[in-house]
Amino acid sequence: MRLRGTAGRARAVTAAVLAACVVALSGAPALGSTAVPAGVPAPAAPSTDDLPVSVAITAVAPQVLEPGEDLTVTATLRNDGDEVVEQPRASVRIYRYRMSTREQVSAWADAGDSSPIGDVAAVTTLDTPLEPGATTTVQVTVPAADVGLLRTDDAWGPRGLTLDVGDGRSRVGLDRSYLLWDSADDLPSAHVGVLSAVVGPATDPSVDDAGDEAAGDAAGDTAGAAPSPSPSASPSADDGATEQGDDTAGSDDRLTALTAAGGRLSKLLQATADHPFVSWAVDPALVDGAAAGTRADQAWLTALTGAAEDREVLRLPWADPDLAAVAHAGAADGTADLLALARGVASTSGADLWADADPVLWAADDVPDQVTAARAAQSDPGTPLVVGPDAMPARGSESPSSPTTVDTPGGSVTALVPDPTLSDLLSDPATSQPGVTPATAAQRVLAETAVLARSDDARSTYVLAATPRDWQPSTAITQAQLAALGSAPWVETATVAEMLTAHAAGRADGDDAERAALPESQRTDTELTPAWVNALAAQWRSAGEFAAVVPDPAALLRGLDADLVAPLAVAWRDDPDGRAAAINDAIAESQQRQSGLDVLLNEQFTVISSSAQISVAVSNELDQPARVRVELRPQKACLDTARSPVTEVAPNADTTVTMTLRASANCDVTVDVSLVSETGRQLATPQQFSARVAPTIESVGGIVVGVLLALVLAFGIWRTVRRGQTSRRGARVVRDATSGRDATPPPGGPAPAPEHTPADRSAAAPPDRQDQP
Repeated sequence: MRLRGTAGRARAVTAAVLAACVVALSGAPALGSTAVPAGVPAPAAPSTDDLPVSVAITAVAPQVLEPGEDLTVTATLRNDGDEVVEQPRASVRIYRYRMSTREQVSAWADAGDSSPIGDVAAVTTLDTPLEPGATTTVQVTVPAADVGLLRTDDAWGPRGLTLDVGDGRSRVGLDRSYLLWDSADDLPSAHVGVLSAVVGPATDPSVDDAGDEAAGDAAGDTAGAAPSPSPSASPSADDGATEQGDDTAGSDDRLTALTAAGGRLSKLLQATADHPFVSWAVDPALVDGAAAGTRADQAWLTALTGAAEDREVLRLPWADPDLAAVAHAGAADGTADLLALARGVASTSGADLWADADPVLWAADDVPDQVTAARAAQSDPGTPLVVGPDAMPARGSESPSSPTTVDTPGGSVTALVPDPTLSDLLSDPATSQPGVTPATAAQRVLAETAVLARSDDARSTYVLAATPRDWQPSTAITQAQLAALGSAPWVETATVAEMLTAHAAGRADGDDAERAALPESQRTDTELTPAWVNALAAQWRSAGEFAAVVPDPAALLRGLDADLVAPLAVAWRDDPDGRAAAINDAIAESQQRQSGLDVLLNEQFTVISSSAQISVAVSNELDQPARVRVELRPQKACLDTARSPVTEVAPNADTTVTMTLRASANCDVTVDVSLVSETGRQLATPQQFSARVAPTIESVGGIVVGVLLALVLAFGIWRTVRRGQTSRRGARVVRDATSGRDATPPPGGPAPAPEHTPADRSAAAPPDRQDQP
């Protein structure tokens, strides 16, 4: 690795002045060496005009040197110049000042060619000249007696190590690394954890739709209908239809590219599988997608499941949703909280992976805002939130503890802040160390952790190194780094759960450094807009209301939750056009789940009386009975009706609902017909029919005439009673003529007076009438 930069050189000189100068002896057993695998070209410290030979240290043995042991450094030399190196020689130099801070460790890596490179400890002369373009390997051994480091307990720690290539009296090449000296009988420990995100491509609902259709076609008529399209309803890896059918049916080419040899997920598994202290944060959608994918995908999943034994596996929400997009869409809705919905989607595969998996949230942005943290605390209380290494930097602290509590308006959330240096060394070692090799990468990790272990607060400091979602590990380098971490005598590896437990108990406060606050609110251009997030949430809410009409709503909605959260995947940020298509597919699937109920009726009715009945057919194409109600809404007041009682319609059947119409006047009216639930939720597209209302005169006029007659009769009776009888109205009493003539006067009494004479009667009678004799 080349040394360059005046700033780095200044830091190295400062480190040399501040560090204690120690001279030491040698001794003890080693951890082993790290070498570049055969056939893998080793990167080298790049050559320059002044140093034409590229040098790459390929092995430092032992990695941790103890008193009494020889030190062997192996390197690859390549002459990139135009001239022959006539007398090449390689020297191992040791910079005997112990590095006590992480800044000094970094300064040594960044130092320039003219910075201090240490004292010569051993020299090897090559037998032949190094021609232009030629490559050779050199090995230099430093005898234990020449190491020159103290054997005291306090002398242990990292030193600078260089391999210097010269030609005669001129320097032509140089590479730097670290010597780890272990002279203590009892070493302190640094708590270090490693967390990798295991996520695949953005989940696409249309891929699962195609897979389900293909599975249905392959199964034939005997298998029945194909399952509902859904990522959460993917067939298992041992599904016979998948194994015997087309290898690409229902698979995602993007996933296959990642799980194939050389793909990102394949390299991640190769780099970390043999190191069980590395925790995995796994997306369940990836697991189900691999289980339903090609044989290569399934083979990768089998290897992942096997390597998960005795390893901490954390469960990301389904499809690894974008927390920021959800948070910026507004306050959480109890009936349609997409973050809670994603967390609740059940995986149909990888039962062994999820047996003891704890949930975890992972921010999409390196530095999330307070709105995002508040939503995490509100929607998923108690679940840790992984942020980026640059979030919440600690003031005045080199190595703050990774777990920290963040207070938000939505509650408190435990954030895991990865260590920037260790995370960068794992994620992109070539950027951190130009010309890095597995050997130098491992020595750098050991040097960083040794400084951590020597700090006063090492016992209460828990440091997490995290790799990003799109991590493309260099297998050889990462394996060397992880092997060094796992074997270092001053490193105690810790899981995320152990870090959280220590933090909850107050044992992971480190140096109590105060961290900067998260920004109040900030939004990136690539995250999904609030309007689309709310549209997806509204679809879930609407589908839930629709499903309430059947006895088993969960069966009707199975898989829809996964479809609706799939467009929220963080991976869609890099493909906005694909995300738009995924949103359309998810909404279409939701609307399809809210169909299957309808009303069937004639387009025109004629009502010829004041009251008539109409029959409406209700069709149910669902596989469950549905409880519905029919509503008729005339658009004019001349017709009135009421909603029907709740009717249960059998699955895959039609039911007739009879309703009564009441007309009050002649008119032509349009009637809206709605199929609703018991709560009034629309279940189908409203329909219309035209009604010609013509109630008959008998039915309408008869009532009016009858009322009028009754009023006249009552009036006549009242008038008669009020006026009473007259001489010409009412009954008169007339004596019986016969009885009058036959009457005998009483003895001695006066004779009875005669009745009116005929003349009197004639005078009394009306002029046009004569009394009969």
